[in-house]
Amino acid sequence: MPAQGKHRRPKSSSPLTRGFVAAGTGGAALALPLIGATGANAADQGAAPVALPQAAAEAQLPQQRAAEPRQAAPAAAPKTGTRTYSVVSGDSLSKIAADQDVRGGWQKVYGDNREVVGENPSLIFPGMKLTLGGKAPAAAERKATAPAPQQQRTERVERTDKRAEQRTESRVEQRSQKRTEKRAEQRTEQRTESKRQTQRSGFSAPVPSGVSTPYRASGGSWSSGYHTGVDFRASSGTPVKAVAAGTVVSAGWGGAYGNEVVIRHNDGRYSQYAHLSALGVRSGQSVSGGQQIGYSGSTGNSSGPHLHFEIRTGPGYGSDIDPLGYLRNNGVPL
Repeated sequence: MPAQGKHRRPKSSSPLTRGFVAAGTGGAALALPLIGATGANAADQGAAPVALPQAAAEAQLPQQRAAEPRQAAPAAAPKTGTRTYSVVSGDSLSKIAADQDVRGGWQKVYGDNREVVGENPSLIFPGMKLTLGGKAPAAAERKATAPAPQQQRTERVERTDKRAEQRTESRVEQRSQKRTEKRAEQRTEQRTESKRQTQRSGFSAPVPSGVSTPYRASGGSWSSGYHTGVDFRASSGTPVKAVAAGTVVSAGWGGAYGNEVVIRHNDGRYSQYAHLSALGVRSGQSVSGGQQIGYSGSTGNSSGPHLHFEIRTGPGYGSDIDPLGYLRNNGVPL
């Protein structure tokens, strides 16, 4: 009987040999030890790699994957609820806290953004970035977002200039309104004074309008070579009034004068109203100053609607005198 221990396998035999346990007829079946330990031991000893059969390599893959360390999944970013708010014109910390529903009110906003706002919580500027729901960025970042001193000075100057411009515009509007009111008062006073003078003197203008053709204007349109009266601007149908009390000398057709009325006044002067569209008095009738005697028109030798008015020393043509001078001398402002 051979001595014990003389048939032990040499140490140099391949570790893979010990791994084969059985081979079946239905295909190669390979039982392997944990390759992690054996392979690592062989690598440490500098052993040459051994080529495995394909079936053995495929069987080894699940064990290799199980032995490999798993990489940890990236951690999800914490949700802090912090948000950034950009200050706009008209903002205040209390308004921002109310609008943005900040718990703790403006004190919370100020406490979280003290480095951004500074020592005065009432002094914030458009464009300033405030953190709501957490602490504000560091002072270095605050300097980058806060308005520069030069920008602050420029904004203050612009606000000052705008307020000065608004005050100037307000003063100009007030002065313009005062001038308008003063002119209206002057016109009212003039009309009132005219009425007073008319009441005192009994004289008035024949129509409430200005002169279009003056007295003694020269030209071939008149048979005498000049204008014997004045033409007042008056559209057709404008009421015509007697300039003073008197008696109607004539009322009817006057040839080139069209429909006309001639009145003899108490001072011996005569007034003529020509080119009328309609008559309102008759010959022999007494009239008072300011009484309506007809309507203006364009009858007779006329280029368009107006009132031809004369003052005469007699009832007929050729005894004319300055009509405006006569009315002014009797207190009628023209």
